[in-house]
Amino acid sequence: VIDNKGKGKSGYNVGFYGKLDLGPIYIRPELVYTKTTSEYELNLQTSDYKLSKLDAPVLVGLKVIGPLNVFAGPAFQYVLDNNFDRLKYESIKNDFTVGLNIGASIELGKLGFDIRYERGLSKNEVEFKEQIIGGTMPTYRLDSRPEQIIFSLSYRLSDKKQ
Repeated sequence: VIDNKGKGKSGYNVGFYGKLDLGPIYIRPELVYTKTTSEYELNLQTSDYKLSKLDAPVLVGLKVIGPLNVFAGPAFQYVLDNNFDRLKYESIKNDFTVGLNIGASIELGKLGFDIRYERGLSKNEVEFKEQIIGGTMPTYRLDSRPEQIIFSLSYRLSDKKQ
């Protein structure tokens, strides 16, 4: 928001994935429900921006050494709901956007741990006006596709076939 980048407060994701092994390379499509909250300070008051969305990353991975993998790929996002406390806002420009995921994972049996960086490939802004009693309503813009660091824990339901 202008010079105020906001700060992440909390978030979670839950979803499903499939994995197609092609030797040392694999393809991993995912379907994930994500909910995040960011905090912004305007006129010495804080407001929370809450966003819920469906993410569909399509990752291409490479098995590096043993349980270590690296991956990257596009992430398709569909916004389900966005809410900014105390502020009037218009809906975001696009409910559907494309981003990029890049990261690394470790697979230990049926458990998997990964860390990834997510970034939108284009801005998807929401416009809002701050409510000021007896005053003007300044207009601000906020990108609904922020940069994120995501930590994930996964559990594979099927038996791995060698």
